[in-house]
Amino acid sequence: MPKEPSSLLLSRRSLVCALGGAAIAGLPGCGGGTGGTGGTGGTGGTGGTGGTGGTGGTGGTGGTGGTGGTVESGAKLLDGYPDQQSYRPGDRVTLFLNGSPSGRADLGLYDLSGRRVFEFPADLVTQSPAGPSPWETGFGYQATATLTLPDLPSGVYLVERLIPLIIKTAPAARADVVILYSTNTEAAYNRTGGRSMYSQPERAQVVSFRRPLERSLSSFSGSFLGWIAGVDLPYSVRYLADIDLEDFNEISGAKLLVVTGHSEYWTRRAREHFDRFVLDGGNALILSGNTMWWQVRYSDDRSQMICHKGAPDPVADPLLRTLNWTDPLLKYPVVPSIGADFPRGGYGNDSRDRGWDGFRVLLPESPVFRGVAVQRGDVISIPSVEYDGAPLQNLPVTQGEPQLDRSTLDAYRAEIIGYDYGFRGGDTVGTWLALQRTATSGIVMNGASTDWCSTNGVGGSDGARVRKIILNMIEILATGQPVFVT
Repeated sequence: MPKEPSSLLLSRRSLVCALGGAAIAGLPGCGGGTGGTGGTGGTGGTGGTGGTGGTGGTGGTGGTGGTGGTVESGAKLLDGYPDQQSYRPGDRVTLFLNGSPSGRADLGLYDLSGRRVFEFPADLVTQSPAGPSPWETGFGYQATATLTLPDLPSGVYLVERLIPLIIKTAPAARADVVILYSTNTEAAYNRTGGRSMYSQPERAQVVSFRRPLERSLSSFSGSFLGWIAGVDLPYSVRYLADIDLEDFNEISGAKLLVVTGHSEYWTRRAREHFDRFVLDGGNALILSGNTMWWQVRYSDDRSQMICHKGAPDPVADPLLRTLNWTDPLLKYPVVPSIGADFPRGGYGNDSRDRGWDGFRVLLPESPVFRGVAVQRGDVISIPSVEYDGAPLQNLPVTQGEPQLDRSTLDAYRAEIIGYDYGFRGGDTVGTWLALQRTATSGIVMNGASTDWCSTNGVGGSDGARVRKIILNMIEILATGQPVFVT
């Protein structure tokens, strides 16, 4: 995302203020929560106030804010990180934890409803980052706890409501729906250790996954994850980290892949596996914007993410250079994969855009609106930081409703469900659309906004309708119901 990081960080701070110090208690749409006192950083955090319940919809009960695991020693967890980005039940987990004062502590693993599902001991040690560039090489904390994961449902869990653990399903377990959490984007924006991929005057070109995160959950996904964890979906579900897309088996056989939040950083292999999944007949729901914007690579040991962003890149293969995916040098445009890209969608929160902070409905008869009171021209309020846009024949700001440029899109079927105006050096159009690449491929429904899953969407003023629409889209795509109206 080629914008100054201050506006993004402001939106993320707003999330923390809205959700409380634990960043999950009282998720909108999940009932009220009690504020947490669990902190991060060297001095510990300030307790947050409980979030307020969202209107409409159902979900889990808001959790109680974490205080950091303690026993008589008084040791309290401040921050830390795990040895991997995702695990399966039965896996051995090593945690690298910083606590103050040093001492024994009983720590809890919490689900996103705030329920303590597992407890384990840790010998907390007061630790500091090692080396001159910990954002790149990792913090180098000593291991302070190990645990064997119990047989828990797949999902995102938090150690003391601070440190996320993504638990997948067992290898042989079937999954109808796969939910992808944008861990690469979190790593790119993470400033712990002194630098992120957006730092000025010098940005990091390599970032480590082995360092604490600035926040427990992404501001662009946290509200969705907390809400959907409390919904009794009639499907088997598997959660994945971005790095899991390197293995096609993680998504093979699923009926639906859900991409959440702000899924900006993709490897070539992950994109190839996404396309293979769809072309083989799998459906995809993209509840993300600025999707597939940067190509990245992982280090050989998978502990680092590499993105030079136009700076000299030592990789020998030019197709692996870490450029925007829209760059012709990469020979892999985004539009054929998901029907839209960021340059056409632009920024939705720019003061110069002429939009309405949400999607103006073009197809009220679409099945995504089943059970939702909506008419043509109504606006589904989702104030969005960034949009993706489809190729159009016209510029709707001055030339009426958007008309797809079908020759450029080159899809078997496609239709726009709703749209909003954005801005990026000029007028742009964010387009929520459905498309089918070939007569035998799966269907991609692209929400094309960074904020379906944020406090502006699932947790926003129009949250009841947004949540119902998301559940409709999941049902339609997971069960193979008809999608297209035109």
